[in-house]
Amino acid sequence: MRKILLLVSLLALSWGSYGQESRQERALARKNHLMIDPIVLIAGPILNVSYERALNEDLGVGLHSLLGLGAMDEMVQFSPFARFYLGGSHGAGFFMEGFVPVTNMEDDYQTYNPEGDYYTIVRDKKTSVGLGIGLGGKWLLKRNLMLEVSGGIGRKLINKGVHSESITGKWMIGFGYAF
Repeated sequence: MRKILLLVSLLALSWGSYGQESRQERALARKNHLMIDPIVLIAGPILNVSYERALNEDLGVGLHSLLGLGAMDEMVQFSPFARFYLGGSHGAGFFMEGFVPVTNMEDDYQTYNPEGDYYTIVRDKKTSVGLGIGLGGKWLLKRNLMLEVSGGIGRKLINKGVHSESITGKWMIGFGYAF
């Protein structure tokens, strides 16, 4: 009787473990990743979202966006990116990335008019394009939930304003879902 009970329990254990999906198999099936950063949404208020499509186990492409809300509504930045994963499972692990920040900003500054001896306020709207690099990590948690911590810095190359910064960046401390 003990031998039969031992045999049945071993068969049940092996059958149950065979039916479990590994983390890598789950990541292979879920190639689309949608992330949101709740910290800057509360503190900013800035909507910081990212979408990525894993092309293979080492490469992913996507779009990251920073959209100012409320008092910061004059800031908009879209950054298409390509990520090279250094290790880990399909579309997760530590990565290096290259991105192209496209930034649209409104800036108010004063200019002096010597003829009338007064200052005028000028509103400057600029759209700039640059290049940047970044580092980060993405982890696949249970039930297709994801955690990402990343950051990058870039330099504006095209149409950078005289009165604005020539450096831009992107960051993400976000939670997301793989589907």
